[in-house]
Amino acid sequence: MKLWGRAKAMSGQHQPIHLHVGGQTTGAEDFVVYLAANRAGLRRAGYGLFCFDVMAAGADGLSDALPAPGADPSETGAASAALARRFAPDRKTGEEGFVISAPDLAGPVSELLLGRFYPNARARARVLRQALGQRVDRLVLAVQPYEVLFHSVWMALALNRRMDPFADYAAALAQFQGGWADLAQILTEELEVRELVIQAAPANTAQMLNALVPGLALRQPIQPLPKPRATPGAVAMVQRLIGQTIKLQAGQRDRLVAFHARQPQVRPDFGMSALALSDLRGRYIADLHMLAHSEGARVIGAPEPALAAE
Repeated sequence: MKLWGRAKAMSGQHQPIHLHVGGQTTGAEDFVVYLAANRAGLRRAGYGLFCFDVMAAGADGLSDALPAPGADPSETGAASAALARRFAPDRKTGEEGFVISAPDLAGPVSELLLGRFYPNARARARVLRQALGQRVDRLVLAVQPYEVLFHSVWMALALNRRMDPFADYAAALAQFQGGWADLAQILTEELEVRELVIQAAPANTAQMLNALVPGLALRQPIQPLPKPRATPGAVAMVQRLIGQTIKLQAGQRDRLVAFHARQPQVRPDFGMSALALSDLRGRYIADLHMLAHSEGARVIGAPEPALAAE
């Protein structure tokens, strides 16, 4: 297999870029683990791979490679150069293309609970574009209804720290600014995306890979076990333990989450009025409708418009 090295870079030949963004609470962690486990298979198929930590909480999170909000041009340039150096080893192996899974490209999920829908997404995407030195060919953006997104983010954070009840955030979240349509437009503009795929339906790892790199079939892919999802029961138990200053040991939190994930689940309480929930659902439907009618975009799993009124 030829390498995507200096000769190709100097010739100006275009390397297809496939970028996955979003979905931190919709199974993106499973997809990142799947990609990482199949790195060798992707390489045999001619694709380089770079993965970032899903929740931006570890050493491989994208946030640690990006400048702080309000950074000056010199800081932005330095961040782009550093990111390009991180990409280089994996990018060289991509004769057919380069796959990037950066769920947190738009920003840390904690921003959402403040009613700010990824306010620094444009600056962050601009740094990535400079690091790549070319446009993105295919962007897969994983989305979900706003009330589900906000509550899932709250649960994910509440598994690791003391949190106020979700209802305390409801007023700000009901009035949040921005949304999926705005975010998609920002990413498309800054990354000069050729094809945009909005993944609005739950998808397994194979379906996500097909959306990201159509036609790619890995030979005997490794199938890591999916990570149990956070549930209201698990969060309530963790919050009680934190309130009693009981520190969970390594592995205990994961076992607790797995146990509660196997139990019957109740419908989550979003802490909002019926009118506020209806408004959020209507905004979600409207955003997907707008995206579905955008040039070069495709929405997978868009709900029927009539559901907005339910």
